[in-house]
Amino acid sequence: MKYEVDLIIYIISRIREKANRFIVDELKSHGLQDLAPIHGEILLALFSQGELSMKQIAALIDRKKSTVTTLVEKLIKLGYAQKKLDVYDNRSFLISLTDNGYNLREVLIEISNKLLDKVYKDLPLQERKQLVKSLKKILDHW
Repeated sequence: MKYEVDLIIYIISRIREKANRFIVDELKSHGLQDLAPIHGEILLALFSQGELSMKQIAALIDRKKSTVTTLVEKLIKLGYAQKKLDVYDNRSFLISLTDNGYNLREVLIEISNKLLDKVYKDLPLQERKQLVKSLKKILDHW
């Protein structure tokens, strides 16, 4: 690489790998080794939005519907989510959380807060804001 700034994709990739590893370790420490970081994204979407279709979940977490279907099926199998036929569209299912799923909320928030503490350690608020602003600009190019 010619310049340190040319390493952006490498750096983002490494941060993602380390963040995922951190989340996996935290999930394991809470006895949730059957969950992957991506499951957390689905659970958080359901916490905030309530009942959602597979298509809506896919849009919210920016994944293909087929990928979301597989992930949701695992959440159902683990007892964290349930599905029911959409009364307005018989070709579609609505996904919601079970009581066990809702009970994960505090643990997932705790893990998220620990991750953010690690990510932003020693980074002043103004630099955090600028970093997020710059990364959003880059993301908008896609």
